[in-house]
Amino acid sequence: MSRTTRTLTATACAAGLIATVAPAASAINTDSLGGPPAGCEVDVEQVAEETPGPFDGVGWTVGEHDNLCGNLGYLFLETEGGTVSSPTKVLLYHHGEQVATQPGDTPRVLLGGHSDFHVALRIQQPPAEGDANADAGYLTTVYVWNPLAGDGDATPIGPLPPGITI
Repeated sequence: MSRTTRTLTATACAAGLIATVAPAASAINTDSLGGPPAGCEVDVEQVAEETPGPFDGVGWTVGEHDNLCGNLGYLFLETEGGTVSSPTKVLLYHHGEQVATQPGDTPRVLLGGHSDFHVALRIQQPPAEGDANADAGYLTTVYVWNPLAGDGDATPIGPLPPGITI
């Protein structure tokens, strides 16, 4: 057997051995990354009407909203007749379906930024004793659409350290 044939045979055997030892790649379902379903719509007024309000006898009004039929969108619900320090509720959506609600009883939430795959929320912290609500600081939590979590979810990252915003 020639030297070239021995080298090629050894290489082929090594490649075959490596191929049989290498783990098989597992399939990752990325269906949740596709475009929005045909005819996707969210009736934001109806959502505000059907969501329990922050106080007895007080409902929500529709605030800022965007990308509700995309990979990760947001809908801000503002306290009906509220002030700048009144509670805000943020609903997160994926392809027109509500996937998360943030926050619980946080007084004020502002939009820090967003893309098709993330929503950054600036959440008001309690003011120092004796300070006005307007003097309160904010911490940022980023929600990221995570297609690898089962059917996908809006995974929170944070709160980020003070001064860090996205």
